[in-house]
Amino acid sequence: MTTNKQNTMKQPGNKKFSKAAFLDSAQSTKERLEYEVVLQDGATYKKNEADKLVAEWKKKGVHV
Repeated sequence: MTTNKQNTMKQPGNKKFSKAAFLDSAQSTKERLEYEVVLQDGATYKKNEADKLVAEWKKKGVHV
């Protein structure tokens, strides 16, 4: 049995999604919060682009 979340992973890598789509598809609260912080409203992203932005954001240190 497959779920919608699994099916979206198999879509072509050139398809772009809105911030809202990433928030809706997040598999955990942590993942949803990361997308909420990193992605911009009104912009669209490929899955690998969004994941790369989140990874880069995680690497940044806290600046005081």
